[in-house]
Amino acid sequence: METKKILIIGSGIAGLSAGIYAQKNGFDTTIVEMHERAGGQLTAWDRGNYRFDYCLHWLIGTDHGVYNDMWWETGAINEDVEIINHKAFVHMEDEEHGEFYIYNDLEEWKSYLIKMAPEDEKGITKMIGMMRKGDRVDQFEDPPGMRTFSDYLKSLWQMGSFFTTMLKYKNESSKELLDSLRISNPHLRFFLENLYSTPDFSALGFILMFGWFNAKNAGYLKGGSLEMSKRMAKKFQSEGGKFLFNSRVKEIIVKDDEAEGIILENGNKIFADHIISACDGRTVLFNMLKGKYLNEQLKYAYENWPLLTPMVLVSFGVNKVIQPKCHTTNYFVKEPISVGKTKITRYQIMHRTSYDPTFAPDHKSTIQLYFDSPWEIWKDLKADAYLDEKEAVRKKAIELIEKHYPGVGEKIEEIDIATPKTTVRYTGVWNGAYEGFTPRGNIMEALPMKLDGLDRFTMVGQWLFPGGGLPPSALSGKWAIQMICKDEKRKFEIT
Repeated sequence: METKKILIIGSGIAGLSAGIYAQKNGFDTTIVEMHERAGGQLTAWDRGNYRFDYCLHWLIGTDHGVYNDMWWETGAINEDVEIINHKAFVHMEDEEHGEFYIYNDLEEWKSYLIKMAPEDEKGITKMIGMMRKGDRVDQFEDPPGMRTFSDYLKSLWQMGSFFTTMLKYKNESSKELLDSLRISNPHLRFFLENLYSTPDFSALGFILMFGWFNAKNAGYLKGGSLEMSKRMAKKFQSEGGKFLFNSRVKEIIVKDDEAEGIILENGNKIFADHIISACDGRTVLFNMLKGKYLNEQLKYAYENWPLLTPMVLVSFGVNKVIQPKCHTTNYFVKEPISVGKTKITRYQIMHRTSYDPTFAPDHKSTIQLYFDSPWEIWKDLKADAYLDEKEAVRKKAIELIEKHYPGVGEKIEEIDIATPKTTVRYTGVWNGAYEGFTPRGNIMEALPMKLDGLDRFTMVGQWLFPGGGLPPSALSGKWAIQMICKDEKRKFEIT
């Protein structure tokens, strides 16, 4: 059998997944990456003796289901990987409403919520019941267009009564969910509506997430993002795959409506039998393909779906053991705080070393401060103006962590600031939207992997699914190879 060539643009988790499954199925695969190493946003960086993680907080599929199978098949999880399931998902503090915990065990959380808001017991009980059933929802093993009637029957059988919940809330926001449950306690309403950066966050996503936590199917992989991406890159290479690093793709070569190869920024051309895009969706559709293969669904999504607000991540390496109330706390303030040019009313502080000691030397800690910062603030900053803004962020970030941990400032040994421009520079993601489109009423609307009128080309990654995320992005890589195997009339293999 002739060995067919596949070119994959981008070595983030979708590209790595596609590459691994392509090699398992006998293709000659090269992943072309603009950066110097694989992983995309699934990454971390070392500063002195500290490691600062950019991505992984928790991962769907750490215990069972289609995602779990995929993590084992791609080497993301193996017998040496320790999986950590937290007691609490997050701790929240507000100047007016006090403090609040979200526990991963739903029975424990239910008791906590009813004690806080006994007047809302009926709504709380109903909400917890829906969340408990959320883990019944599993992904399809096969991509759109390759699913059978029995696949849909199996999915309905697994979901059971949760199917009616999906139908009811698929287009609703978390605020609308709380309204329908008649949650009235002002403190409870405040914290539940502000768990994410907007009350418009998908109600269905809100419900499902807690089902996964309760079932211990959304744990954390010790070692974090970089170690996970290294395992997958090693798996790809062990299967015979090749990387081409420091190579930015300028254009996709198309002849007679068939993708034939790519043109790099240095002018080099590389040809293949199939092209898979695993990078920024807008760059591919509007630049590399010059906007020629857009259907109405794609046009509408890229013109109307809101993007996730970019973030600033300030990381500190501290010569001190920090013992926080919780590994992650979201803080809310009534009066906006100016952090450089960004005005914030909420920020998050994470202590990775409180549960993963691999990020700092013994008796030392990392502290990471996150806050949303619109792309408009950063997009035109250059040279000294950019450095001045980072310096303003640094000073205010130290002030904020000093507020919660007095005296920690004099123990700081390393500081790193990752801005929306950092995200764009290293991954090319559109306007710094690190998880693509915001999941609202569009959470069930996947964008097409195949483009109308263009053969031998497949899109994978977070821009297909509102809310992005590692699991669906990686699964789309697997699906792409299933689709290509079908086109090539060969059996898809996973071993």
